Amino acid sequence: MSRRLRLLIPDGVYHVTTRGLERRDIFYDGQDRVYWLKLLDSVANRRDWRILSWVLLNNHYHLFLRTPHGDLSSGMHDLNAPYASAFNLRHNRVGPLFQGRFRGILVETGHHYWELSRYIHLNPVRAGMIEDPEEYKWSSCRHLFGCKGRPPWLAWEEVLIKHGKTVRAARRAYRLFLRDGIASPPESPILMNTASTILGSPSFIDHMKRWLDGQLPDSDVPAAKKLFQEVSVDLVVAEVCREYRVSRDVVRMRDIKENEPRSVAIYLSRKLTRVSLGELGTYFGGVKGTALCNVTRKISIRQKQDAQLCIKLELIEKTIKNEE
Repeated sequence: MSRRLRLLIPDGVYHVTTRGLERRDIFYDGQDRVYWLKLLDSVANRRDWRILSWVLLNNHYHLFLRTPHGDLSSGMHDLNAPYASAFNLRHNRVGPLFQGRFRGILVETGHHYWELSRYIHLNPVRAGMIEDPEEYKWSSCRHLFGCKGRPPWLAWEEVLIKHGKTVRAARRAYRLFLRDGIASPPESPILMNTASTILGSPSFIDHMKRWLDGQLPDSDVPAAKKLFQEVSVDLVVAEVCREYRVSRDVVRMRDIKENEPRSVAIYLSRKLTRVSLGELGTYFGGVKGTALCNVTRKISIRQKQDAQLCIKLELIEKTIKNEE
């Protein structure tokens, strides 16, 4: 199995998943779950971790957390190793319990907080274990709504704070958000990650690439290679600006009519990058996803009829690929 790329930074926010070997159960009963929570309590208190959301299923668990001291790997070892030993001893089994090391994705601060938290809290609903996520005992969901016994390391206010002027209003909004996710299940926000390593805006991904440059302990880590091969929106825009001899302001400006450089930049960003529609919309000045799709469709049609445009698109795309 290829090694995972770990981006361990102070005050990093991560989505972490740990699964059972061959998808086998890692929690047999409530006693197993209680012991895991005791270990999490110990690790979180000792390392100052702030847990944004968590859920325990039968064969895996999710953690969404902030690590002030950049110690995700060592902390996860302190959590998983003693749990596996105790589980094997209690259930009279031997051998590995988990499917390799944990999977950890670095998340941009404040980015996808609600989406990730909802994704985590709706896991038991998607698994058919329960209908109301607030009723599930083994997740942080009920604690967001004032459940007794809320652990001090649960950063529930960080998840809710931007979604209502009062705690009551924020809770009401989040509850509606959960119900919308049950009625119309959204695509997992995890699928928007880059190189199975980072989840965030184009500028955040570029920032992390610059931070990583020259710091990787092993350049042969497959995820590192994939990360640096990812095409960024900034690169697309830079090449479009060079070809059309315009400034970035022209490409990112919404109010200019017949703005071909902007349309080409949007089209190529959709084609060459893995950035979500929502992130592209933000990058290009708060444009809705439907508008971006319309621009992409129009350029796609035009290039079949406009030889000059087709040549420009091919030239820009070739230049971008040569710079990866």
